[in-house]
Amino acid sequence: MSTFSSFILEKLAVPDMNLIYYIVLAYAVAGALQSGFNQWRTSEYPQARRAMTGLGILLGAQIFMFIVSALGWQGVLDSRAILPPLDRAYLVFGIIWITWLYAFPEPSRISDTAATLLSLLLIVTLALSLLFWQNTINTSGYEITYNETNADFFWQVGSLFLALIGMAVIFLRKPNGMWYGIVLLGIGSLGHIGHLLFPIVGEYSGVVRLAYMAAYPILYTLPQRFAVNTVPTQKPETKVSAPAKSKEPRVHGERRKYSTDPKTFHAMLALAAESTPAKVSQAVTRAIAQTMLSDLCFLIYLTDNNNQMVIAGGYDLIREDILEGGSLNKNNIPMLANSIQRGRPLRMPASSTSADVKGLSDILGLTNPGHLLNVPILTPDKEALGSILLLSPYSDRAWTAEDQAFLANIAASLVPVIRKSQKLSRLELQNDQARLKIGELEGRVEELSKQLDTAKTEASKINTTEYASILTAQEESQRIIEQLQVENAELRSAKPVASAASIISATTAAASSSGTSQAEENLRTALLELAHVKNELTESQMKLEELKKGHATTKSTEQAEVIASISQELRQPLSSVIGYTDLLLGESVGILGALQRKFVERVKSSTERIHSLIDDMIHITTLETELNDLKTEAVDLNMVIDNVMSYTSSQVRDKNISMHLDLPKALAPIQADREALQQILIHLLQNAGAATPFEGTIRLKVQTRTEDGLDFIMIQVTDSGVGIPAEDLSRVFTRLYRADNVLIQGVGDTGIGLSIAKTLTEAHHGRIWVESELGVGSTFSVLLPISGETIVDNKKVKGRN
Repeated sequence: MSTFSSFILEKLAVPDMNLIYYIVLAYAVAGALQSGFNQWRTSEYPQARRAMTGLGILLGAQIFMFIVSALGWQGVLDSRAILPPLDRAYLVFGIIWITWLYAFPEPSRISDTAATLLSLLLIVTLALSLLFWQNTINTSGYEITYNETNADFFWQVGSLFLALIGMAVIFLRKPNGMWYGIVLLGIGSLGHIGHLLFPIVGEYSGVVRLAYMAAYPILYTLPQRFAVNTVPTQKPETKVSAPAKSKEPRVHGERRKYSTDPKTFHAMLALAAESTPAKVSQAVTRAIAQTMLSDLCFLIYLTDNNNQMVIAGGYDLIREDILEGGSLNKNNIPMLANSIQRGRPLRMPASSTSADVKGLSDILGLTNPGHLLNVPILTPDKEALGSILLLSPYSDRAWTAEDQAFLANIAASLVPVIRKSQKLSRLELQNDQARLKIGELEGRVEELSKQLDTAKTEASKINTTEYASILTAQEESQRIIEQLQVENAELRSAKPVASAASIISATTAAASSSGTSQAEENLRTALLELAHVKNELTESQMKLEELKKGHATTKSTEQAEVIASISQELRQPLSSVIGYTDLLLGESVGILGALQRKFVERVKSSTERIHSLIDDMIHITTLETELNDLKTEAVDLNMVIDNVMSYTSSQVRDKNISMHLDLPKALAPIQADREALQQILIHLLQNAGAATPFEGTIRLKVQTRTEDGLDFIMIQVTDSGVGIPAEDLSRVFTRLYRADNVLIQGVGDTGIGLSIAKTLTEAHHGRIWVESELGVGSTFSVLLPISGETIVDNKKVKGRN
């Protein structure tokens, strides 16, 4: 060993260096703790919070050692009698908790219990060591140093043994960043080995202190084991194909945060159209996966079983495949289950030692489910209905606090859908039970019908026998009556004869009744039981119809609210894109070249198009509610036309379209809803603008008509497009026709606006139709009653649907 090395080791071993030694270690631990706190604020990972706990324990122990050393340096305590054993115990304490930090980044009761028990055992060992050292001082005074005692030897061997055990545990568990922990403990082990091989006289070990002063700064790497997403949020978005295993959209090499792809809108419209619980879950997960750009999305429900949760449905964005539901055992995903039950969000990195990650891997059949984001679905009363689980096994996307907040807003808007889906599931269960009961009743009815047929057959046999006897009795009675009539004529007295006739009739009726009474009683009983069963069947069917009607009346309103809420969330990123494109086009941040300006203008045009789609989606999903709120008033049509022309002027100006107005000099006010009438004209003009070619012509004509003494106003919008084929005219006004049918030639962009115009026109008791000629253009006509009270009849007004 060189002279310089010996000098350094000797200086570190003297009591005067205690303060410097503990300050260096405390600074290393405090820096690691600060780094861990910063990561926890950014990511809120449970691993970061656990790392802060362990580093806080180490820092507390280090501060305690620094205070004891300072008191010994001031002469308040006998530092030589206390510090040497305490210094060795602190090193062992550090080895225990460093192993705990690196080997068990996720909560583990076994590791927590083991570390606590070892720490308590260490305190007992320290107490025994202090007694032994005090006895040694009393016996031999200060002639012997602590390094020369057997106690120091056992401390060094014990520290080395625990360090080797710690490295083995870390290696076997293979946590993220395991090599940093192994290197840290390995450097400490080398210090203990050096002390055993090259002992020096003194109270402390210079080589051990030097080793730990070199090892403790490695703690800075502890909080950085799990990546935190730092993807920029304000960049233009372009979709690029990824490798075979990943089709993740990226932004100039970085991932996009949220999607404004048209598939997202289709997914939301599909959600609005679904009614069955299974398909609602699939539509929800698909819409969220499209919006959040998540590789996998699952919808999880809580159950009454304490150990089970249910995956209602899932969606794989990369493969564009619907994932079936299943059950989850809470014991396999402890942290995730705890967060769902307590209604708290959870973000976890792709940790190799996490029990939740391993449990999800086994359940989903994935090698590594990637980073995890779970957000609870909470009612306004903070009751947990379930949660939304996002995973990134293909893209390895790390979720941020912004992602969590965005998903929480979506989850809150899903509460009505989830409640309705669960209620619908219960209704379907009740329906199934009702069907079973109906089946049982139908079987009973069939059995009673057979019994009734048997009773009728037996009654007919009885009646045949009795009928012959009754005829014989009647003939005999008739003979007696005739004889009595002869006697009556002779005696000229009718009362006795009448009395005799009454007696004979009663006798005949009694004879007939006695023969058929049993059959009639059987028939009456069977018929009464059959009527009772039919009444029960009718009541069951009425209950089923009431349940179905109750669901139908509330489903559309709640789904419309969900779509509107999600669409409002999508407007935020769109507003940012539009704002930045306006800044670029205004050249306030730099001069644009011709090609750059062209590209930015295309970006702005596409963004405005998406914004228009969002408005149409909100309008069409809330249209049913708006129809109930129409307010009829006297409307000046000239003012409405001025507003509509101003609203659509940019579209007309961009394509250099000529607009011709044909309006009468005086227009009587029309009884209508102002906003609805304006919407009708806007959609017709927007459709005409989209169908008309560059430098084409659009004509808006308004005229009044009188039919059968009733006054009407007709609005016609004519474009100069290519015209609509005759076979497509019947579906021009069909809502969402492009989702299921081929595009219609000669019709503007989406077709949604025309369906809205038709609905609003019919709500005003009016009528809308289209006339078209190929190669010339199309004319859309709207006929509205001026009084607002007359329903336009096909017989009164001639036109074409």
